[in-house]
Amino acid sequence: MAEHNHKLRETAIIAAKAMLWIAMIAFLIAYGTFIKNQLQDFFGQSTELQKVIPAILNVAFLAVGTKVFLIVSRLILSRYFESRGKASEAKVLLALYSYAVWAIATVIFLSMFFKDLGALLTSLGLIGFGITLALQKPILNFVGWLNIILTNPFSVGDRIEVNGIRGDVVSIHVMYTRVQGTMVDSHTKIEKIITIPNEIILTSPSANYSKIGNIFTDSVVVQITYESNWRKAIQFLEKAAEEGSKKFLPKDATMAKTGRRTWQEAIALLQEASTKLRKGFLKEGMKEKIESMKESEIQPAEIQKPKATMALGASSIDLEVVYQTDLRSQRATENEIIRAFLEEVEKHGDIELAYPHMQIVYDDRPKAGKNSRLAKWIEKKES
Repeated sequence: MAEHNHKLRETAIIAAKAMLWIAMIAFLIAYGTFIKNQLQDFFGQSTELQKVIPAILNVAFLAVGTKVFLIVSRLILSRYFESRGKASEAKVLLALYSYAVWAIATVIFLSMFFKDLGALLTSLGLIGFGITLALQKPILNFVGWLNIILTNPFSVGDRIEVNGIRGDVVSIHVMYTRVQGTMVDSHTKIEKIITIPNEIILTSPSANYSKIGNIFTDSVVVQITYESNWRKAIQFLEKAAEEGSKKFLPKDATMAKTGRRTWQEAIALLQEASTKLRKGFLKEGMKEKIESMKESEIQPAEIQKPKATMALGASSIDLEVVYQTDLRSQRATENEIIRAFLEEVEKHGDIELAYPHMQIVYDDRPKAGKNSRLAKWIEKKES
């Protein structure tokens, strides 16, 4: 309720400012007309004066009108950004919007004094092309930052991978994004801060491991010999994966149904509150927020039970178990599963791990007949 009153107070203040500017425009029109008449009476019907005074008045009206337009449009845009959950970025985006509006107003202002506006715009275009060519990389970084802000492919705290660089997002800046890196072959964090230019994020495919939660699907492959008891090995591997992954699964994964119920209750409360509001920015913004929440409604996280599959290798039976664990505990979970499986293998003698080696089988029984040359040669050697 307090927040609602605060927003109403802000809206009233902005509306009062807009009315003040409108009143100022009306005053300037009346006062400008009065000054124009007085000057004409004092200097007479001068042709040059008749050209200058309207131009000055037009510039004043353009400046004040632009300011009023910005007040009203910035109010609408700020409410829109708040309804989209981008209140933190609204300040920068609104500043860029203001610069763009004033740039357009400046072009209109110049058109009042320069008859050949096309030549002027051509000159400005050539200057802008030169600046763009010289500042190509910074401009691409800036556009990449705008893309991150507007499309929200990731947020601070998400684990992402861009152009072979993987890590947790630490901060997002206009020119670059900082991430805390991970090991090359795992998701284990290391004490290394990597700075990624936003240009790379704009032009390269990016992966967000945290967009739909912190549950990570991984697998462990174990190779056993063909003489091993593969049925028992599968049981041991699935048991090790189930017990090992449970130690590192986040608690909120088992509470997904409760989280979904809480989310639905929050949507119901917002819908009830929106029915009590009158038509206006707050009501429209709340409707958009409700629709956004419905689209991103939490779905129950279905933790799959570990399942092992087999494949016939050149010299081994390859067992692969697929399991789910916490994104940031991938290496610890893998270590726990392998350790538990090896402990079970040590207890049983009918399971043997396969590894590259050569086994020679020697049979000393002669296969040739007694009168063959090979048999005679063997008999001679033995005597």
